[in-house]
Amino acid sequence: MYVHGILNIFGWGLLLPIGAIVGRNFSKFPLKCDDWYQLHTLCQTSGYIVGAVGWGTGIWLGNSSRQYTLKAHRILGIIVFTLATLQMLAMWLQAKKEDECGKWWEICYNVLGYVVIVLSIANIFEGIGNIRSHAAEYWRWVYMAMLIVLALIAVALEIYRWIKSKNQQMPFDDNDIDASQQI
Repeated sequence: MYVHGILNIFGWGLLLPIGAIVGRNFSKFPLKCDDWYQLHTLCQTSGYIVGAVGWGTGIWLGNSSRQYTLKAHRILGIIVFTLATLQMLAMWLQAKKEDECGKWWEICYNVLGYVVIVLSIANIFEGIGNIRSHAAEYWRWVYMAMLIVLALIAVALEIYRWIKSKNQQMPFDDNDIDASQQI
């Protein structure tokens, strides 16, 4: 049972959000990184694979146990897996930005990704809530700490982007131009 939870926390709950942070913040100005797409793809693909193994383990646990039905957790898990599979297909079958549907594809891809992350987080907390031992409180705090760190990183990167974009839009003062350039 703990293997199922650890795999899902690591795959759906950590690697997918890291991949989203990389895709959001390192693809464009001001944090442009040439290898952002490879890192984004690595995080997303690894998160999907680890999460899918955890999901499969959870389905197996649910089918082999008569006492634990956990309907809400199971349904959320199936929805997360289905949407994450669509997200992976969309990543591999993406439209070119020049295409007419390229902008719409990108919007749908981003929205679907954020929905998968939010539902994954909800389902992880749902799963932790179903643990019937003292370990539940420990895992809840561990996962909350992980989310807080990820949120702080994401907020810091957004603030940095905002400050850099504002600095780029600032008009020049006449004092910024040295005397040799003035007519």
